[in-house]
Amino acid sequence: MAGRRPPPDQPDAGEPHPAAEQAPAADRGDGPAAGQNAGWTLFGYLISGMAVYGGLGWLISRWTHVAILFPLGMLVGLGLAILLIILKYGRS
Repeated sequence: MAGRRPPPDQPDAGEPHPAAEQAPAADRGDGPAAGQNAGWTLFGYLISGMAVYGGLGWLISRWTHVAILFPLGMLVGLGLAILLIILKYGRS
């Protein structure tokens, strides 16, 4: 089917789609939606840092029977998430 052409009402594969020319404000990185996306990203970093390192602390505390490792893991995860946020967004 190498010689087949698309019907006249469909754009050619090499032509951009007309709707692709105007991206929403959130995708372009300007407007009020861009700040909202950055806020949710920062919130996600904080929560995931605490969840991952808290989970590791919990697993290690169950293995070693040292109960303090769970809250320490959560604090380490929070600290690393804040460091990541400062390095990524603090220099812009």
